[in-house]
Parts: sequence; C-alpha cells; structure tokens
Amino acid sequence: NDNGVKVEEEEEEEESVLDGLVKTVLSQNTTEVNSQRAFLNLKSAFPTWENVLAAESKFIENAIRCGGLAPTKAACIRNILSSLMEKKRRLCLEYLRDLSVAEIKAELSHFKGIGPKTVACVLMFNLQKDDFPVDTHVFEIAKAIGWVPPVADRNKTYLHLNHRIPKELKFDLNCLLYTHE
Repeated sequence: NDNGVKVEEEEEEEESVLDGLVKTVLSQNTTEVNSQRAFLNLKSAFPTWENVLAAESKFIENAIRCGGLAPTKAACIRNILSSLMEKKRRLCLEYLRDLSVAEIKAELSHFKGIGPKTVACVLMFNLQKDDFPVDTHVFEIAKAIGWVPPVADRNKTYLHLNHRIPKELKFDLNCLLYTHE
C-alpha cells in the first residue's frame, strides 16, 4: 500500500501433508523456535523432498542440527521419504486427505519413528480431522486437573481424551492447553 507496508496479496498456500509430517518430526523434544528454524534450514538446503532423499545423512543432520536429535530425526525423515518412494513412487502424502481417520493412522504408523502423537498432530493440523494430540504438556495438564486417572500413561490419556472430548471442541481445546503456561 501507499504507506510502504507490504500487503499479502494471496492467501498463504496450504501446507503439504508431507511438510506437516516433517515439521512435526522436527518439533519433537525441542522448542517451537528451534524446530521452525530446523525446517527452514532443511528447505533452504534442499528445495525439494527429492533433494533430501538424494542427500547424504550428514548433510541433512547439519541442516536440522539446531532442532536437536539431528541423527535420529534425519534417519526418520529419510525413512519416510524412501518408504514413500518405494510404496507410492512419489514423495507426496496428499492421498491421505481422501482416507478415513483409521486409514490415515494405519498409513502414517507404518513409518518407523512415527508415533501416535505425531499422527494426531498431522490429523488435526494438516488434515483438519477431529483428533486430540497429547504432548507432554497436555498430558501433565490432563493429569493435574483430574481428567485422567493418576496412573494413566500418555497413550491411555490420548485414547481417553479422544473418546471423551466432543469433536467440535478438540482443535480449540488442544490449542488452549498447548499454549497454557
């Protein structure tokens, strides 16, 4: 506009499901700032997922090092990409958009290193499905306020909360708990 302020002309394009899955992998055991930096470094070093797949592990690790656990996360990302290429002949997860929640959970769970929390995050944030991820923070709050028995582990908490929380509240409630200090 005339004030020198850049106005966003187009709506931001929707994030791909594969980008969302990798972002979620990179967010494990680190801060949001570090995981975002790791993702941006990865995309800057390797503009396409094909580039990532072709790269040596040490270069992927170097790109994502700021997010912590670089060797583990790099191996997980490479495994996702090589499995996808083997099964689907392309590095794309958009086909998940047409599947049921149960089918999506089954598909994503086939990838080594992808657990229920990562699956739930992709379901909720990238596929707009009604699911309720339980990270450490949500788990501790749910226990503290008595929503689950004191002996419940994270998986039992995930199953319990997904069963009990009405679909229409899952997204907003999860975001509220996640951002609660």
